[in-house]
Amino acid sequence: MSDSSQGVLKEISHPEDEELSRSLLDLIEISTVDLELAAWLVSLVSRGASYITGSGPGGIGKTTTMHTLLSFVPDDLAFKIALPDAVAEVGEGRHCVISTELSDHPPPTYLWGQDVRDFFAHSAQGHILVANVHADDLDEIHRQMVGENQVPEDQFRAINLLIFICLEGGNPPGERRIKDNTTRRIVNKIFYTDGSSPHQSVYDPASGLMPAAPRDAEHEARCRAFLNAGLASPERSITGVRRHFIEWNA
Repeated sequence: MSDSSQGVLKEISHPEDEELSRSLLDLIEISTVDLELAAWLVSLVSRGASYITGSGPGGIGKTTTMHTLLSFVPDDLAFKIALPDAVAEVGEGRHCVISTELSDHPPPTYLWGQDVRDFFAHSAQGHILVANVHADDLDEIHRQMVGENQVPEDQFRAINLLIFICLEGGNPPGERRIKDNTTRRIVNKIFYTDGSSPHQSVYDPASGLMPAAPRDAEHEARCRAFLNAGLASPERSITGVRRHFIEWNA
């Protein structure tokens, strides 16, 4: 792992915040994803899939999920955080270009308008794109990116995975929460494209991965074996999991 990529991961992994610093191993243990789905996601991200995570409300886990999968981005890519008014500049070589959020909200690191168009345009140069959005379905994110921000359809399809997270369970609105575990965050929708056609649904939490989900059984089994071994390890940092994955995948 390059020093620059390690520095970016440390910068965004929030080690002082237990919630934001969770790794994919943690998400498996708290049932946000199961082992099969985690292995499938790793199998695609480790081979260069671009992805965006989304949820409607804030605080559901889209940013945490986005961060956990960065541990598995191909190790020949440099990491670059895309910042407003400087998105077009990523430097030489192939990068994983990361947006902290594609949104018109006020935080200064969020991208919108021309910055969003510049972000998606990097797909044409072979860069991997990673981001998160306030959206809870394909139609909503398509409307935001292609409709409001005028991102070309082919560049929108360069995002291979759209991963949505929701809050499952819990007490009815307005009632006092009885237990800490009355709700849990889960991945509830995933849409996939290889870039040649529109995104299609490939996952349902009740039935798991659908026949439309592209699968490489051998690579997926290896990714599952890595995650299984990791679950028995005390290492939970995003940088630590990435270091171990790179060593294991060499």
